[in-house]
Amino acid sequence: MYTPIVVPRNKKYGNNYWNSDGPKVNMREVVLYSDLEFDNWVLTETDPTIKTYCEQPIEISFVFNGKLHSSIFDMWILRTTGKEEFIEVKYDIELRPEHRNFTRNMRQIQAQQEWCNIQGFSHKVMTEKEIRAFPVGLENRIKMLSDIKSRPYPVGTENILRVVNEVPKTIVQIYENLEGKYSIRDILSCCYSLSYYGKVFTNINEHIWSTRTEVWRNESNENY
Repeated sequence: MYTPIVVPRNKKYGNNYWNSDGPKVNMREVVLYSDLEFDNWVLTETDPTIKTYCEQPIEISFVFNGKLHSSIFDMWILRTTGKEEFIEVKYDIELRPEHRNFTRNMRQIQAQQEWCNIQGFSHKVMTEKEIRAFPVGLENRIKMLSDIKSRPYPVGTENILRVVNEVPKTIVQIYENLEGKYSIRDILSCCYSLSYYGKVFTNINEHIWSTRTEVWRNESNENY
């Protein structure tokens, strides 16, 4: 629905620039302009309730202090329910009154919210407090995403899904249930995929991916 707006790097605050291929957007190059935007993208890419997304999707105009200004949303997402949301990523310090750009930042967010209200979309501001709430989970998601891109169709997912139920099983227990038919590495890869597509839940925010990782079936997911 949207095409990313290419922003010249010298027009964006900071010097951090990230690019990566996005599985949810047919492996096109995704460009992010800060470390926090990258981390937010990782959460977006690995959230099974999100069908697709677009970074820097649309630019809107607003008047501030008698001058015309513009604002580009950081992310648009489409959930599997059909709900559309626009996201603005900000560091928490930028939303505090003592920040030199506080007034402008608040007006920018207000302009985005007003535009979304008129269009009938949801709007959300994401800071590091939400994006980096679970550092272990974020690290796990980065690893999971890397594996998804390199091994999009791991062998054994259906067999592994058959031994997983609503009671959490560790990776090593799954390995034992399958009597060594698949290696631990293969089972982990399958669990990355099953988690990515929302077919299973894991304790992704609690422990680094390992044989201790717990996996249990998502009974509400009908795509089996």
